[in-house]
Order: sequence, then structure tokens, then C-alpha cells
Amino acid sequence: MKKLKISLICLLCLLMTACGNEFAKREYDSDKKISQPEDRYTKEFSVFKPIDGGYSLTVAKFNGRQTLWTETFEENQNLEINFSFRLSKGLAKIVHIDRNGNVATVMECSPDTSSVEFVTKTVPIKSGQNRLKIVGYDCENIDLKMLSEEL
Repeated sequence: MKKLKISLICLLCLLMTACGNEFAKREYDSDKKISQPEDRYTKEFSVFKPIDGGYSLTVAKFNGRQTLWTETFEENQNLEINFSFRLSKGLAKIVHIDRNGNVATVMECSPDTSSVEFVTKTVPIKSGQNRLKIVGYDCENIDLKMLSEEL
């Protein structure tokens, strides 16, 4: 009986580990889920910190969606952001969410499209609250830098 309990516990642990990123895969393209104010993610060994002119994020493992930046603007404008975005496994993207909950992909990254070099993206900002989120699944070794005068 004791061996059966141990076997069942081990099986349950394996099933939970294997299904850990399923929610992130399902929600990766769901603007409805991404635009929600709440974040939903699992991650390991994460450091998000301000750096000179922006932010830096490093994460060993990531699944889900997390807000990186929120700001309210008085008027519409274009915001130029320099991104350096790479990962060794998985798929991730940076999205912009405006005050109406509209989601637009700013940049997407896979191991094949990772870049150490900075890429400038123009984000059309509307008056009101604006957010940037990282969304991804099955991600490992994320290294993201965002630089802008407005961040």
C-alpha cells in the first residue's frame, strides 16, 4: 500500500510538471487574456531591474504573461523603444496594450530570431493608460533590454 501511494504521488508530480506551460500555450494568441490587468505566469530565477534609460529582464524559465511597464499619457504620441531580446528556447513576444484593451505585438522572439543587437520599434501610444507585457511559453534563458527616454 505504501509503494502504491508513493507511486501515485510521483505520477501526480510528473503530470503537473508536464502540464506546466499548457495554459501559456493556449493563451499566447488570446488578446482577451493578454489584455487583462492581472498577470499570470510561472518563472524561475528572474531579475527585472531598472537600468540607465530603461529596464532589463533576465529569466531562466518563463511561461505566461507579465506586465513590464505601465504609464498613463495625456495625449497620443509615438514612443521609440530600443529592444535587445533573446532566448535559448521557446517563443515570446512583447505586446503593447492601450487603454481600450487593444493588443499589438511589438516584437516576437524565438531562438532563431534572437538578437543581441538593439532593434528600434515605434509604439503608437494613445492617451490614457498604456502597458507593455511579455508573453511566452516554454521559454528558457530570456535576456531582454528595453531602452527609451520615456520608460
